[in-house]
Order: sequence, then structure tokens, then C-alpha cells
Amino acid sequence: MIWLRRLLIIIVVLMMLVFFVVLPVGGSFLITNSHFRFPERGPRSPEDVGLHVESVEFRTSDGLTLRGWWSAGKADFPVIIFCHGLNRSRLELLERAGEASKRGYNVLLFDLRNHGESDRAHTTLGILESRDVAAASQYVRVKAPGQPQLLWGVSMGAATALLAVRDYGGFAGVVSDSSFPSFRETIEHHVRLLFHIPSFPVANLLVWITGVRLHLDPDSGNVEEAVRRFGNVPVLFIAGGADRRMPPGVAQRLFDANQSPLKKLLVVPGAGHGEAFATNRTLYLDAVFRFFETIRL
Repeated sequence: MIWLRRLLIIIVVLMMLVFFVVLPVGGSFLITNSHFRFPERGPRSPEDVGLHVESVEFRTSDGLTLRGWWSAGKADFPVIIFCHGLNRSRLELLERAGEASKRGYNVLLFDLRNHGESDRAHTTLGILESRDVAAASQYVRVKAPGQPQLLWGVSMGAATALLAVRDYGGFAGVVSDSSFPSFRETIEHHVRLLFHIPSFPVANLLVWITGVRLHLDPDSGNVEEAVRRFGNVPVLFIAGGADRRMPPGVAQRLFDANQSPLKKLLVVPGAGHGEAFATNRTLYLDAVFRFFETIRL
């Protein structure tokens, strides 16, 4: 019986190590340090969508160099700054940028930190990436002074855009496609979704460890609170009807938090996470450009 008791103790210790050390620490490094990239689908170059660009680069307030493409449009049209999702690059939004350019909009596509051709850094699901949007906005002020700026983001890019509106301001409107509600909540949700275990204590430890490692406040990535705080900047919230990662209820919560009378909500039936554009391109683009026309009036 002694050997059995020892075996049980070893099993318990190993389980505690897995749940209290391995999963939280490993998960934190996976989120912040990974260089994994999803295979990009669709067009691979601006020429494929009729977009004439110049390659550009600009620096963030914390010293990173970001790289992207600038395409000038009509002088009296706003500038759209595109923000791609996690483990993607500017190519994710290339088709959408091409559609915007055809309608006369000025376009800036760029790679967020630790993605694409931009400098390596830690990924923070929008918290530090909001500095990237601020740097892009400053670049646009030089390139197209006085022209209104719009943000259009998907998933992490959408969350980043909404946090940037709170932290830096100066934007006339946002298209938020498949944003999550907060850094903390998305970690908790994905622990349950991917590992089929309760979020406590793994997710809580993962969030805490990440904050300690990177010297940041995880709750500064509360997107829902950011939307509530930044006043009446209008937002078009888009969700996929079949999105298990960020279901339509998340977009509804963010919509309810937005104070603008010009806010809109679009749920695309059958679309998975970040797949609303690919699922129903016509519905998606019509909603986006109607929204832009509304807030330009």
C-alpha cells in the first residue's frame, strides 16, 4: 500500500505541475513569443487587386519599425488604416483594401509588431499593438494631412483598433470584425474551448504570468470597457453567425457599449471566426461602405 500511496502523491504532484506551471507558463510564451503564421489565402500582391502602392515604414513610440503599403486615393476621401488578425499579415486585408481603393479611399496596410515584415516583439493581443496603430496614424497625418482617418480591423486587429481609439483618439470611425471583449476573457474562453477544461486556474495564472513577464496590466486590454469609454466614435461591429471563438453575443455586447447613434451591427449567417468577408462578400462590403458613407455625411 505504501507504493500505491507514493504513486498517488507523484500523480497529484505531476498534475499540479501541469496545471499550475506547464500550461500557464507555456501558454503565456506561446501567445507572446510565437512566430507561427497561418497560410495566407487569396491575392498575394497589391497588383492582384489593382492596388497601386508604395512600400513604407514608420516607427512606434517604443522603437519598433513597422512596414507596409501606402496607396493614395482621392484628396477629399478619408484614409482607411487596416489592422490584420493574430498570426496573419497585411495580406489578410488586401482584397478589402483593393475594394476601398476602387471607391476612392486612401489606404494604409501594414504588419503589426511581431508579424509579417515588421520588427520582432512580443504579441499582446492588442495592448501594445495599439501603439502600432498610433504610429500608423501619425504617419498618415504626414502623408495625408487633414484627412479623416478610419480603422478597419479583424479579430486581434479589431480589438487593437478599438483600444487605439480609447488610448489615442483622432479616428472618425471603426469597422470591428470579430473583435474579442478583453484580453482576460479571450484567454479564459480559449482555454475552455481548446483544452476542454475549466478556465480556472490555468487561464488566471496565464494572464497573471503574462502581465508580470511583460510588465503590463492585462486589464488595460479590456476592449468592451474601451468602447464604453471612447464616447460617440461610431463603430460597425461584424460577427460570424457560426463563430465559436467570438460568437455574435460578443459583438452585441460591444455594440451595446458603443454610445454613438451611428453605430451598426452586422451578423453574417454561417460565417466562422473572421470569415464574414469570405462567406458573403457582397453583404459585407455593402454594409461597410454604407457605414462609411453614413459617418462621412
